[in-house]
Amino acid sequence: MSAPELNPRQRTYLLAALEIDQQQETRHKRAFQAGEWEESRRPSSDWRGMPFGRWTDILGQPPTALREACGGADEGSGSTWAALARRGLVRLQDRQVWGHQVELPHVTLTPKGRKLARELTGTVVERRAPGVLARSTWKALAAAWNAGEAGLRDPGGSWYGGVHWNTWLLLLNRRSGPLVESRSQEERHPTLGAYRQVYFLRLNEAGCAYYRERWAANSAAYPDVEAPNPITVLLSSSTAV
Repeated sequence: MSAPELNPRQRTYLLAALEIDQQQETRHKRAFQAGEWEESRRPSSDWRGMPFGRWTDILGQPPTALREACGGADEGSGSTWAALARRGLVRLQDRQVWGHQVELPHVTLTPKGRKLARELTGTVVERRAPGVLARSTWKALAAAWNAGEAGLRDPGGSWYGGVHWNTWLLLLNRRSGPLVESRSQEERHPTLGAYRQVYFLRLNEAGCAYYRERWAANSAAYPDVEAPNPITVLLSSSTAV
């Protein structure tokens, strides 16, 4: 299917959406290190939404980043976004702005829209080879495999194994069934003395099988990720017995 043809205004809006989308992605990735715990745990379906308008309806108030990137707004702005939505390039939703007591239209790029916008900017996105997962997914699986039965401890902010919570959510909520499971145990705080629940994530049986199936392709694609050969581990276990 050929890419949808866009007029200059639609193209400007789509490219503006990509610009702000990438800015929000960068901010979200840095949220945990910045101590912004709530932001770091927001799902992508929420933080990718970009408000379009002014922070209040009062003239003179600062525009949102997306409105500014589009060069302002006029009576035709809604029609432009609607045209992009009909082409499957964006999704539109009226909802409250994160952290503000105000409701505005939100624009979210679809995968199709992000792909087209990148093509318009000349950005080349390499396709992964068959069987190769997203880097974050493989890093999560490898970290959980290395952790074994004990699992990965939640260090705070749900960054189990140094992997963002969004990735773990994908592994927990797969349509064909989860690859990881959660467990908890009560521990005494070393300083305060009080007991608290500590949470862990570990691979379930399906996750272990999935890791073994995907190891060859992904260990070759991401040699810097510490991912032991599962066959070697199995052979070592058999020899020990």
